[in-house]
Amino acid sequence: MMKWNKNASSQKGRVFRSGLLSTAMLAAVLVLAVLLNLLVRAIPTKYTEFDLSEAKMYTLSDSTKALVEGLEKDVHIYFLCETGSEDAIITKLLDHYADESGHLSWEQKDPTLYPTFAAKYGAENVSTGSLIVTCGENSTVLDAADLYEYDYTDYYTTGSASVTFGGEKQISSAIYKLTAAAESHAYYTTNHGEQALTDTLTDALENQNLSLTALDLLSSGSVPEDCDLLIINVPAQDFASAGALVDEMSLLRSYLSAGGNVLLTTDTYYNTPNLDAVMAEFGLTRAEGLVVEGDSGHFMNGYPYYLLPDYTSPTETTALEGVDPSRHILLQMAQGITLTEMENVTAEALLTTSDAAYSKAAGYEMTTVEKEDGDTDGPFTLAAYARNTVTEAEVIWINCGNMDNESAYQVVPSNCTFLQGCASSLAGQVGSVLIDSKALEAAPISVSSAQAAVLGLVFILILPAALLAAGAVVVILRRRK
Repeated sequence: MMKWNKNASSQKGRVFRSGLLSTAMLAAVLVLAVLLNLLVRAIPTKYTEFDLSEAKMYTLSDSTKALVEGLEKDVHIYFLCETGSEDAIITKLLDHYADESGHLSWEQKDPTLYPTFAAKYGAENVSTGSLIVTCGENSTVLDAADLYEYDYTDYYTTGSASVTFGGEKQISSAIYKLTAAAESHAYYTTNHGEQALTDTLTDALENQNLSLTALDLLSSGSVPEDCDLLIINVPAQDFASAGALVDEMSLLRSYLSAGGNVLLTTDTYYNTPNLDAVMAEFGLTRAEGLVVEGDSGHFMNGYPYYLLPDYTSPTETTALEGVDPSRHILLQMAQGITLTEMENVTAEALLTTSDAAYSKAAGYEMTTVEKEDGDTDGPFTLAAYARNTVTEAEVIWINCGNMDNESAYQVVPSNCTFLQGCASSLAGQVGSVLIDSKALEAAPISVSSAQAAVLGLVFILILPAALLAAGAVVVILRRRK
């Protein structure tokens, strides 16, 4: 009887020790889990979260990373939003901004708890979800309505609008504008029937810290001394030369001889021999006719004169730095540019057609897009950069009158990004913020009827039959054992 009690007592001791050990191990596991969770939460989200969205919604562009990593001033962002109603896209994006630099931080301000806070920045009327970007005593307000862009071009046919997220573009532009060393000055010519700069391009250039001022050479008598960039946007009439009341060509050449910079867009429909002569001094001349693409991958919507050119890899200009080469640019009714080697001039192409392109000699008068006798074989340069190595004057010529076009931006926003890059490069800005909006909707997957039939056969017949066969083989082998 005593022996039994002794064994029972020993068994109880082992059970107690085993239970104590299990409890200790469980506690240790819980402590390790908490510590691991705290450690992971301390690691920047860019190392712990992965962006699986098709448009890389939560991934910062290289331009933004370079901008934020190079910050030398403290930037603080206020997110005006009620607690519990946060936009996850914006909060995650702001987290990624903060992860890139110790000089950037953000916090949420609930308008119901701080009703007068936004008024200090002149933002008392902005909608919930807006942002206030601050740097020292300066600030910029980004309304929530501007963070998303809506395209209604297909509304009457589909009943819906496409939405893109432009938050990164807006935030990075605001940071750049607040922290850039100095504002650059751009002037755009008037009084020659020039095409007015679109609101989209104007906003993009101003966000790039470029001020824009109209310039009438007839009344000014000169190009202002603080002009970092002169924009001539699709003039319908030529610049006046010697013998006129004002010799505009002399004023233009004086500006360039002093190291000036010109961004020129033209349309072959208008005859401007004086401006052409200035471009010829940089080794750039017009190719006769209108360019038509022979490669279906380089034109849009079945219209071979709606060109989708290729980007080059220029070495003499930074115009294409930050431009996403995977995003198309659309040039409607463009003319080629011929580059000729000249002493003291460096020139290179920025946009080119495919080898299958050809130029219709009849131009706007062509009756067919098919290649005919007298048409010139490609490829062609559609946009070019040139620099005088003596005066350091720079020009970019885009030989298409529809580059700056609001309708085009709704289809190909990269047109604006390209022009923004050209302008900031010519104006001598060290850094630039070239970011496209990101689609919120994934592109639909198109499957042909033949592919659908094959997939149906595989998933409805072949795979189930293979699984049944495998199961039958397993059952037979077990029974044999």
